[in-house]
Amino acid sequence: MNKPSQTDHHLANFLASFDTTQLGEGDIDAGANLLAAMAVTLGNLARPGSGIRPPSGRLLPVGTNLLATGPLVSSLVIDEVVTPVGRCQDNLLAQLTRLLKDDATERAKETPRQWVLSKGPQCNEGENALLQLMTRDSDLAPLMRSREDEWMSVLSEPPAHRLEDLVRHPRSFIAAHTQKCLEKLLPDAHLGEALVSIGLTRAADAANLGSTCPSLMDGMFPGGPAGELVRGRLIVTDHGRVLREVAAAPNDRNAWLGRLVWLVEGGTEPVAPSSSENEDDLIKLPNPTARFEEAVLAIIANRLDSHEPRPLIYTEDIAEVQTRWMRFLRSMDESLPGISGTARSFFCSLAFGLIRLAATSGVPKGFRFQIEGALAFACFLVRRMAAIRNEMFWSPEQARRVELKKKLVERLADGPQEVGCLIRRFHRLRVSLCNELLIELEEEGEAVLVDDRWKLATPQASAKRSPALKT
Repeated sequence: MNKPSQTDHHLANFLASFDTTQLGEGDIDAGANLLAAMAVTLGNLARPGSGIRPPSGRLLPVGTNLLATGPLVSSLVIDEVVTPVGRCQDNLLAQLTRLLKDDATERAKETPRQWVLSKGPQCNEGENALLQLMTRDSDLAPLMRSREDEWMSVLSEPPAHRLEDLVRHPRSFIAAHTQKCLEKLLPDAHLGEALVSIGLTRAADAANLGSTCPSLMDGMFPGGPAGELVRGRLIVTDHGRVLREVAAAPNDRNAWLGRLVWLVEGGTEPVAPSSSENEDDLIKLPNPTARFEEAVLAIIANRLDSHEPRPLIYTEDIAEVQTRWMRFLRSMDESLPGISGTARSFFCSLAFGLIRLAATSGVPKGFRFQIEGALAFACFLVRRMAAIRNEMFWSPEQARRVELKKKLVERLADGPQEVGCLIRRFHRLRVSLCNELLIELEEEGEAVLVDDRWKLATPQASAKRSPALKT
C-alpha cells in the first residue's frame, strides 16, 4: 500500500477539520462539494472590491462561478446555500416594502408626522467635487485643487448610497431560470453585482441562457437604464444529467457552462480521503451549516452598510500559495481548456469564505484551518472536474477513432497509398470514415495528400511507427 503524500495528508486533515462526512450526510465527496459552495458563495456575496491582501502584495479579488451537478450535491447546495441566501434577500425586500408603505401612511396623515425617513449618509468627496465643478463660476479657478483633481474624485467613487438607491437596487441575490427573468431582475442588482442562482432542468435551458451568461460573468451586461454594467456571480445547479446531455451535443450557445468550476459527485477519481491519521487530535469546526447562515447575514450586512461603506478585506500571506495555484492550473489547461482563467480566483474565494466561517461565534479555541489544506482542497476539486469532463467527452467511439488513426500512420509508413488501398488493409472501415481520419491526420501534421495518394508528412512521423497491430 502506497504511503499517503504530504498533499494527501493536508487534504485529509482539512476535510476532517470541517467534518465534511457529516456535512454530506455520510458522503464525504458531497460534503466537500457543499463546503466549497458555502465558502465561494460568501466571497460571491461580499461587497464589490472584497478579497485577500497579502502583507506585501496586491489585493487578490474574490468571485468564482460554480456549477453543482448531480442529484445529491445540487440538492444539498439548494437547501444549505441557495435557500438561506434567498431567505435573507426576501427579508430585505419585505422590510423595504413595509417601510415604504408605513412612510406613505405617515405622509398622508393630516397631523404632523411622528417620524421622517433619514436622508442617508452625507455627500461623499466625489459628490462634493461634482457640486463644486457644476456650481463654481467658470472664470474662477479652484482654491485648493485643480479641476482635473476634482474630476478624478468624481470618477473614483459612486455617490453615497441612500435609501432611494437601495429601493431601486436591493438585490445582492437573484434567482432566475430564464433569460427573460434574468433581464428583468438584473437592473435591481445592488452595487451593480449580484449572486445569481440558476437551476437547469433540461439542455435547452443552458442554450437559452447562452447569450446572457457570458456577458454577465464578464461584468459586461448592460443592466441599468443608462447602460450601467452589471456583473453576476453564478451558482448553477443541475439535478439530473443536463451537463452530460450538453457534453454529448456541444455548441456555442451552451459553451458558457465550460467557464464554471464544476462541483461533481459520484465515484470520480480522485476520491476524498475518508479519514485522517490524527483525526482524534484535530480541533473541528462544529455545525458548518449554521455558521454559514450566520456568515451570510454578516456579509450582506457589511455590504448594505452605507454609512461606513468598505469592502471586506482579509490580510493573509497567500501570495506564494496563489503562485503555486496558478502553476497547478496551467498544468491542467490541456485537460481543462481555459481553466487557468476560469478558476484563477477559485482558491482565493475558497480561502476568503473559510476565513469568514472561522470568524463566526463560538469557534473552538485553537481552531484554524491550514492554508496548505485549502490549496490541496482546491486542487482536489479541479482534478475531479477534469476527470468527469474527460469521462464525458472521451466516448468509446472517440477512443476507436484514435486507435484507427494510429493504425493509418503505421500503414502509411510503408509508403504513399490511395484511400482504396488503405481501406483494403482494414476490416470493415468505411470510405467516409477513412477520409475523415486522414483529414484529421493532415490537420495534425501527420499526413499529407499528394496526387491522390496519402503519405506521412515528415520522416519523423515515420519514425514514430510502432510494431504492426493486427486488425
